[in-house]
Amino acid sequence: MYAIMICLNEKEDDWIFVTEDTKDCWDLRPVLFNDIHKALKYSEQWSIPGKEHNVKVVSYESQDNE
Repeated sequence: MYAIMICLNEKEDDWIFVTEDTKDCWDLRPVLFNDIHKALKYSEQWSIPGKEHNVKVVSYESQDNE
C-alpha cells in the first residue's frame, strides 16, 4: 500500500499523511493506494511549483489489529 505525505515545516522536518474525510477529527485514516502510479497522480494536487519535494508518496503498512 502507498500513502501521501506533505511537509508542513521543512525546518522541523514535520510531515503529515493526507487523510480521508471521515467526518470525525479523531478518526484519521490515510488515503491509501494499491498502485504507486495512482498515488503519484493523486499527490500532484498538493504540489507547489518549486516545492515539489514537500510532497512524497511512501510505502505504508496498516497497523490495524481488527
